[in-house]
Amino acid sequence: MKITFYTNAMVMLESEQTSILADPWITFDNQSDSGFYNFPKSILSREDVAAIKPDYIYITHTHPDHFDAPTLAQFAKDTPVLVADYEVNFTARVVSNLGFTDVRVVPIEGGLPLNGNDHVWLEPAANSPQVDSIGLFRLDGEFAVNANDNSVHEAQSRHIREIAGRIDVALIPSGAHGPWPMFFENLTQDEKARAAEDRATKLKSAFVKYIDALEPGIVIPIAGGVICGGEKARQYEYSGLSPRSDVVEYAKKHAASEFDAVLLSETNQFDTATGKRRGDYVEQTHDTEVEYIEELAEVPSMFSPGGEFHIAPGQRTDLTRLLTLARANQRKWQNIHKAHSDIAYFIDVGEERLYRLSLADDIVTRLPEQEIADERYEIFRMPYELLLGFLTRHYIWSNMNTQHVRFYRKAPEMDPSLMLLLNYLQV
Repeated sequence: MKITFYTNAMVMLESEQTSILADPWITFDNQSDSGFYNFPKSILSREDVAAIKPDYIYITHTHPDHFDAPTLAQFAKDTPVLVADYEVNFTARVVSNLGFTDVRVVPIEGGLPLNGNDHVWLEPAANSPQVDSIGLFRLDGEFAVNANDNSVHEAQSRHIREIAGRIDVALIPSGAHGPWPMFFENLTQDEKARAAEDRATKLKSAFVKYIDALEPGIVIPIAGGVICGGEKARQYEYSGLSPRSDVVEYAKKHAASEFDAVLLSETNQFDTATGKRRGDYVEQTHDTEVEYIEELAEVPSMFSPGGEFHIAPGQRTDLTRLLTLARANQRKWQNIHKAHSDIAYFIDVGEERLYRLSLADDIVTRLPEQEIADERYEIFRMPYELLLGFLTRHYIWSNMNTQHVRFYRKAPEMDPSLMLLLNYLQV
């Protein structure tokens, strides 16, 4: 089996008869529809990507750093696309909407045959079964797990190992991108630094848990190769993302299972049959890539004046009515999920008054920030245009909040009910 790494979770697995490309995503020429960019900067052109020509494409989930229309446009539309069997298969639908004519939903029981004796098993990720997935591949008689950037679920990992009997190669996340703590305004710089250190330790511990549950012979760290554009690009010292060599060193000290680690940079390839690697690994971090970070910091937002989705202040309207309708939809899903919470949340679009909503009722009001009386709440600061697009289903919360929202939390910790239900605040 050969494994070629490109960027983030974009990885090619190849046997003598089958090639599968997972999550193709390249922000060519610093262009991004989502506000996310490759980190480090990719050297690949559209022509380079079009030349890959895999037998199959595997879309693990539809977060924008895994599912990218401009990158997918480089592939033939009759390329078979593998997706997991979700209860509501939004992934299969959006892949078909891009024009792909052979979308193959992989049954949870038994998987699907590939070319020759190769095989794939896909499962919805146990921690987020609505949208994420984890893959097991048998290629040239070897078993490889692709966990992309899923948070570790030890029972599911052990179950996947039991299906295979053994795991030869595990591609597991060395880090996970997220807004905490770098984009939270309620934290001082010292508090951000401490929270980032704590997050780094938790991510390393999750890496170890994956290894101990899967017991792979070879571990290849992937994921975490994402950065926001605009001013947010300068805040990654507080991301909690560690260099991959540090994560591997931590795992060597703490994992109960013995393993060999293979570190890969863009276009590096590892051959399990020979144990040889093509290309040299170069550790690229937020400290080494300052020039690229400054490039991204100067990229204008689509919501800024002159951007593709800018609405001049004089053309804006009060969104209370839309928010009231959206809160009614959110309440419906709150009942479905049996999510009980009374937390209040505010939306700041840069106007004098914020919109106030609460999971305890269906009332939408407006008030200045200094008049907030709630003891426990969150504030989400975002462009007016983004809120309008979000309410009208042009954006999904989980696909847009990190790169376009700033946060203020007056609460001891995150309310998981609120984070889930924000995806349903739509009309």
